[in-house]
Amino acid sequence: MIVCSCAYVTDRDLEQAVLEVMSQPDAPLPTPGVIYRQLQKKMQCCGCAPLAAETIYAKMEDLEKRGLICPCACASVKSRIKDLINTPERRVSRPLRSAPRALPASAPARQKIGGSSGSTL
Repeated sequence: MIVCSCAYVTDRDLEQAVLEVMSQPDAPLPTPGVIYRQLQKKMQCCGCAPLAAETIYAKMEDLEKRGLICPCACASVKSRIKDLINTPERRVSRPLRSAPRALPASAPARQKIGGSSGSTL
């Protein structure tokens, strides 16, 4: 099955990349970005990201059941994903922009340009 038509990535490609990534010592989380880098491909439009993620984790489960990747590595990945999901967001509590400034009293007023369009200068 074709998962990404932009980069032409199939479910078999994803399975092979998951196997390679999960066989590494201290394997990274097999996110779509990690797996695509393993395949030396890039997501173009990212429309495939949800299907790619679903396929990656399904393939990981399948490879574990077939005994091709270590169950401990899969458990570690699942635990790390769960921790990421349950971690509260860490956002800066200050506004990104300051409040708009008032125009100085000496600033010229906008004038209407003639006609019914009502556009300003």
